[in-house]
Amino acid sequence: MTTESLRLPGSPFDKLAEDYDASFTQTMLGRWLRSAVWERLDANFADRGRILDIGCGTGEDAIHLASQGHSVVATDISMPMLEIAREKAKRAGCARQVNFFCLTMEQLGVELAGETFDGVCSNFGAVNCVSDLEPFVENIANLLKPGAPLVWVVMGRHVPWEWAWFLARLEGRKAFRRLHHQGTEWRGLRINYPTPAALARALGPHFDPVRRRSLGLVLPPSYASNWLERWPRLFSMLARVERMASAWQPLAAAADHYIMEARCRPTEKLA
Repeated sequence: MTTESLRLPGSPFDKLAEDYDASFTQTMLGRWLRSAVWERLDANFADRGRILDIGCGTGEDAIHLASQGHSVVATDISMPMLEIAREKAKRAGCARQVNFFCLTMEQLGVELAGETFDGVCSNFGAVNCVSDLEPFVENIANLLKPGAPLVWVVMGRHVPWEWAWFLARLEGRKAFRRLHHQGTEWRGLRINYPTPAALARALGPHFDPVRRRSLGLVLPPSYASNWLERWPRLFSMLARVERMASAWQPLAAAADHYIMEARCRPTEKLA
């Protein structure tokens, strides 16, 4: 299979691809958040293995994992994102270690059937695009070795930072958009916001949750962070508090994103 073999119709993320790295990856906030995620990836994927990266975007995480000695299968719904990721992998000298595939979440269980992975990751809200978590979780579990680690970074539902930011701008609908139980419509895509507890329940039949961590509790969401670029000392102070707060698991329920760590349950693994 190649990225060209499953070319999908235009994705709502296609138009974001060209500016994504400049607007987020290369910002002070983006670099800090990603480094915090990489700490958890490195801790969970300590042994070299074959990792599935779901919703890889422009390939930053896949390339990092490859640099740590892993073999990576990276998927995304956006072909323009994948094209940028492939060029990055070539420049980084790890193109042979990362295979990029253009797949929807719903296609993973079918198109990767028979594949086996030593771990799975998904960063910055890709899992929020899943319409039905329970069958998706089952499909992912069937691709993993027993005991394989899962590290997912998911957008949360209850975000005081977001409430305050948009209410201050008299944009009440945006402030509370994540609270709708049916999710939020975005460019023709339905975005869902499971709480950490809800995600843990969805994982429950196939995974043992290990830990949840807040990400973006004290630091603002990316759309509200431009002003911080002008105040590096304030950013450093907030980042220190952010790091300390992440150690207290209940705070994950009030963060812009949270990191869910789990292990594939051997006794529930389907043949």
